[in-house]
Amino acid sequence: MNLWEHLGELRKRLLICIYVLLAGLPVGAYLVNPIIDWLAKPVGELVFVQPLEAFTAQIQVAVGVSFLIGMPVLLFQVGRFVSAGLTKKEKGYLVWMLPAVYMCFMSGVAFSTFWVFPRAVAFLMTLRSRHLLPMLSVASYLDFFILLGLAFGVLFQLPLVLHLLAKLGILRPELLVKNRKMSYFIVFIMATIFNPVPEVLTQLVLAAAAIALLEISIWLVRWETRGKNR
Repeated sequence: MNLWEHLGELRKRLLICIYVLLAGLPVGAYLVNPIIDWLAKPVGELVFVQPLEAFTAQIQVAVGVSFLIGMPVLLFQVGRFVSAGLTKKEKGYLVWMLPAVYMCFMSGVAFSTFWVFPRAVAFLMTLRSRHLLPMLSVASYLDFFILLGLAFGVLFQLPLVLHLLAKLGILRPELLVKNRKMSYFIVFIMATIFNPVPEVLTQLVLAAAAIALLEISIWLVRWETRGKNR
């Protein structure tokens, strides 16, 4: 394919992605109020301090729902576009890699939504005092929720990233095993620094999740390396 054909293919894939997002908007719009009501439960009420803030927050929720629903199709379009420059063997990687990316991302988002976010909000609400009263705007509240969801969605990609590095011959399992103790220490430090809730149980859960992902990564790298050596 020449340059113009690549650009034409890119345009085609982008249009399909836009159509998929637009198709999911009615579902997202229908779920806007139930989702915002559910998210607001830990704080009671949310306010908006700018004229368009409530409207843009509802758009955010609708687009977010549409994105999550359409993500498998979006990933498929990305795979179809990049597959033009891949070998047959590399195309085979995409067959299982793209569904795995989606599952890992959704697992991270679910972990953040149902475990981390409620506890983070509950703790932050305890910081109120006689001179500090919570009046949370819907925009900042949604931004916090989305940031946590994206962070954990990306974190849960760790096994796939390390497995891909093993496939490319960049990473060896011996390196991970040799530095396992140091990795555990770094995980606990990172869980302490980035944990939005300075509470022991949540910190241990976050660290345990990261360690579990690391162990899965080591197992995947070993499996991939053994497969190459056969």
